[in-house]
Amino acid sequence: MVITLYILVCLLALLAIIPMWVVIVEILAALMFSNRKAQNADQIQTPKTVVLIPAHNEQSGISDTLDSLLRDLPDNTHILCVAHNCTDATADIVREFDAEVIEINDSNTGGKPDAIKAGLRYLDSDPPEIVVIIDADCLVSHGTIRLLATQAKSLDLPVMGSYFFTAPEQRQRTAKMSILAIMLKNFIRPLGLHKLGLPCLLNGSGSAYPFHVIRDVPHGEGSIAEDYQLTVDLLNKGYPTTFEPMARLSGQLPVSKGTAQKQRRRWEHGHLYLSFHTAPRLLLAGLIGLDRKRIALGFELLVPPLAYLGLIWMLTTVIAIILAIFFDATPLYMLLSTAIIFFLALLLSFLRFAGVTSTLAALAVLPNYVMWKLPIYRDFFIRRETRWIKTDRD
Repeated sequence: MVITLYILVCLLALLAIIPMWVVIVEILAALMFSNRKAQNADQIQTPKTVVLIPAHNEQSGISDTLDSLLRDLPDNTHILCVAHNCTDATADIVREFDAEVIEINDSNTGGKPDAIKAGLRYLDSDPPEIVVIIDADCLVSHGTIRLLATQAKSLDLPVMGSYFFTAPEQRQRTAKMSILAIMLKNFIRPLGLHKLGLPCLLNGSGSAYPFHVIRDVPHGEGSIAEDYQLTVDLLNKGYPTTFEPMARLSGQLPVSKGTAQKQRRRWEHGHLYLSFHTAPRLLLAGLIGLDRKRIALGFELLVPPLAYLGLIWMLTTVIAIILAIFFDATPLYMLLSTAIIFFLALLLSFLRFAGVTSTLAALAVLPNYVMWKLPIYRDFFIRRETRWIKTDRD
């Protein structure tokens, strides 16, 4: 009985330790990255490119997005907005910017993936070389479109940019930890994979694709974490996603805590489902085929959201403490040593990429952040989100 319990605790410890070591390795690789100029992207001819913007009732923010795009839109590039089941003035606002817009009305069950597919079908009559997909509520930094397009053309692969988030004025304090957690997911860990020469996950807005690559993939169908599922679908067709750290975009977290929780609920339920369901299959396929890209992406998907990983570690550590008192302390030593290295790696990465002030401010609200996440993880096991629901705009 004791031996069985010991084996069980060791297996539980591995469920926490392996994802933590994946993150540690990615962070250490990211810390070795040095800033570089974007390979003289300004001197490279931009391929024929369409910036595709899927939009559903985005009249409150799409003007800012178009402003940021048009200030720096490369030659040989034009904008196509898909006004998908809109009941507001989104399409009219886009036309005021002299950008192309198509209005699509359908069953509205597929959300963003259906809008993207409609836009790609429209482009069949005059296909571009590259499609850059931008959300309708984000701001695009200088040179980003050109860099994404030229990289996708040069590599003939999907390319993911760096997608950051800022806090609204009303949630400057409480959103600090969310911003760092998203930075870890969207920038630091992909940067480490980039340094290691491994594929990354697609993360929301700011991705570029050769048209022949993106046209006929399933577009994340069957998953509410559509970007992650699209990454897997592309990899299965031989097109791993690469990361471009110098292509930068920014969005803003919702003002309302309730809206923010709904957004994170969809993100994290979709992520957890793929961690439990898709990651083991991808790892197995990679190991059988000795495919390091599948193995790397399988491990990447195996890492759950940061707060969930912390909760799994705490639960396993409590059991390991009891086991150490009556039998053997090896699992406890493994958990504690890994946690120390993990925390130091996180701290170093946040200090390096976010700065001292932001890091300390985030750590101050860490307990509140974890408590805010608990209902999301509880609901995954009792009423998991299975539908793609667009986040309400403030």
